[in-house]
Amino acid sequence: MIPGMIAEHLVARGLAGSTAELDIRPLAGGVSNDVFAVTGPGLDVVVKRALGRLRVAETWLADPGRIDTEGRALRLAGHIAPGAVPEVIDLADGYLVIARAPERWHTWKDELLAGTVRIDVARALGRALDQWQRAGAEALREFTDRTAFTQLRVDPFHRVIRDRHPDLAGPIDTTLAVMAETPPRLVHGDYTPKNVLVDPSGDGLWMIDWEVAHAGDPTFDPAWTVGHLLLKSLHRPASARHYAAAAREFLDALTTPLDQAQLIRQTGCLVLARVDGKSPADYLDDHARARARALGRRLLLDPPAVVTDAWKDLR
Repeated sequence: MIPGMIAEHLVARGLAGSTAELDIRPLAGGVSNDVFAVTGPGLDVVVKRALGRLRVAETWLADPGRIDTEGRALRLAGHIAPGAVPEVIDLADGYLVIARAPERWHTWKDELLAGTVRIDVARALGRALDQWQRAGAEALREFTDRTAFTQLRVDPFHRVIRDRHPDLAGPIDTTLAVMAETPPRLVHGDYTPKNVLVDPSGDGLWMIDWEVAHAGDPTFDPAWTVGHLLLKSLHRPASARHYAAAAREFLDALTTPLDQAQLIRQTGCLVLARVDGKSPADYLDDHARARARALGRRLLLDPPAVVTDAWKDLR
């Protein structure tokens, strides 16, 4: 049913001549979107539609209108850092149509889980984020709505772990308060390895999935990147020093000063949420989950001087 609706939409929007000439295949779109690859004469795109109820075990609802935010954010991000995101082909009627990456590309997460840590990817991600964080106030005006961010990040991550770890209410409440009050920067909201498409044999890189983009806390995106590199270190301890080096390279590329205490708290919240939140990391075994839980709690209760010192606790 969905492929047929997509085909009709593309024809109606003038992007395809007829429904019969389109090949439509589902892609892995995470838990929050229907995502399809569509090819046809002169057409090679990805089509996305946001879900109102996410594909997770627990009930998790979100406004599907966030697809419009994603399209607008991709256009802004592409204007600021050309080539770092897929081109937006069309945005209308609840569908986002974007350029499709070459077949040989894969996610940075795939490489990291295999123990391949390319420092150049971390550096490029940091440099791109640095450009986006320096977007001017005029550009941020259309991203003041944090509804999707609250539904897809704050509620299922920060507030869920606050409920499940009542003794952490203090530092988590501080995290939320600082997040609400800090001078805003452009925030992607899911700046993680699964949303980075890379060319395995070159320097091509796209940051995708901007559905919770907003003007907000500049520590949020760096914390999510660092937090996921910490989780990969728990998954593959033998490669931990390489993940740590990637985190340092990524952070060194950022020129906007960050609140280090908030960065550490955000990282602790992310690590803990990927164990005890609504969307736990599926690659961690029981031992790694226990270590992640302990690490997240330490970051919130007994924070190090700088976030990369967290790797010292993993030795």
